[in-house]
Amino acid sequence: MIKLNPLTLIILNILFPVVIFLGKGMKYEIICMLISIVVLLIYKRYLQIFKFIILYVILSFIAYIISTSKIILLADLFGTLVYIFLRMIPVMMIAYILVKDIKSNELLASFEQIHLPKKLMLSITVTLRFFPTYKLEMKMIRESLKMRNINIKITQPLKYLEYWIVPVLMRMNLISEEMTATAMTKGIESPIRRTSFYNVRMRSIDFIFLGIVLIIFIFLLIKGGKSC
Repeated sequence: MIKLNPLTLIILNILFPVVIFLGKGMKYEIICMLISIVVLLIYKRYLQIFKFIILYVILSFIAYIISTSKIILLADLFGTLVYIFLRMIPVMMIAYILVKDIKSNELLASFEQIHLPKKLMLSITVTLRFFPTYKLEMKMIRESLKMRNINIKITQPLKYLEYWIVPVLMRMNLISEEMTATAMTKGIESPIRRTSFYNVRMRSIDFIFLGIVLIIFIFLLIKGGKSC
């Protein structure tokens, strides 16, 4: 299977917000969405493509309702939030691949190729690995509550705090400590450069892909600037 270098995905996730927020109009969002869809197609994440498209359509519909609504309070409270979420969907799509399809060792080796500071490498790696682990922990908490026949609702704040919020906070703290220890065990703080089983060098497909993306973005931004 063809795979892109993790650095290529990270560069895309840096470029997307810059282009989307610098550009004016929906075309920038759509182009970034299409590029993200191509990346998900490369990794054969067909179901996720469908889910993200549905999410984009729903948020676009909500944004349209808010923009056409005459209720000023509705626009003030939810308009900006929906707008930001809508524009960050392409970033979320690439981040999904980084979390689900890129191994932590592969990610660390990629960062070492560009001589990223050790502390920054540790922070990014732990952050990316935190979310899937956190999701698994939430599932375990739900199952343990179900086994004990404990039903909790937000309408019962004390019970919700005792059986859900406190365990979640405890697990989050433990997860972050465990993942930091794991990264340190892998030698991330060693002054000697680590060797890696993974081939993380940028290949021709990465340069071609990034080149095409940059050409598209530069063309759109120049054309958009002239039209203004």
